Amino acid sequence: MVDYARTEDGALREVHRRFFRGALPDLPVFLRAFHTANEPLWAAYRERRIELSELRLERWARLGAGPGVAAAFEEALGRNTVLFPEARGALRRLSRRFRLALVTDGIARVQRVKLRRTRIERFFEHVVIAPEVGLRKPDGALLHHALALLEAKPDDALMVGDSPVSDGGCAREAGVGFCWVNRTGVRPVPGVPVQRMVPHLGLL
Repeated sequence: MVDYARTEDGALREVHRRFFRGALPDLPVFLRAFHTANEPLWAAYRERRIELSELRLERWARLGAGPGVAAAFEEALGRNTVLFPEARGALRRLSRRFRLALVTDGIARVQRVKLRRTRIERFFEHVVIAPEVGLRKPDGALLHHALALLEAKPDDALMVGDSPVSDGGCAREAGVGFCWVNRTGVRPVPGVPVQRMVPHLGLL
């Protein structure tokens, strides 16, 4: 639902302007440095080698920045939240036909701010933020928790997500069908069964 690439880009540009113009004045260089630090840490988080509390600080420590920058980035993510253009219409249409639950990973307070700013929580019967229930993607128990809230069975559910690794992996572990919102047209990831694939939410 949230266009995370645009949301993150807006937050990173704000953080660069406020904190890195001296150390890393070139924006593209700064962006590459952040992603080089950030992406392996998320992989380590999914593999349970680090905790979210470590990730949020370590990605900035690798750029020579402290907890204040980490907090500023998280606040900027909330301010810069952008939905995909078709998201609200898709949610409105789907919520009339199906019982919906939102299952999301990431820093809980950031996710709550995003929900308030976008006002999409009203489309979901339940919102499950992984760290609040002591779980993380791609743990199948996370989807089982959401299904229990909906009083639904895995065979009656469909996980819709844009990450074949975290969303698709979560669906696989939970025994739930997976619909991949594949906006880039890349090939399916081996080992992740894709029941359906669409290029955007408007085709759900």
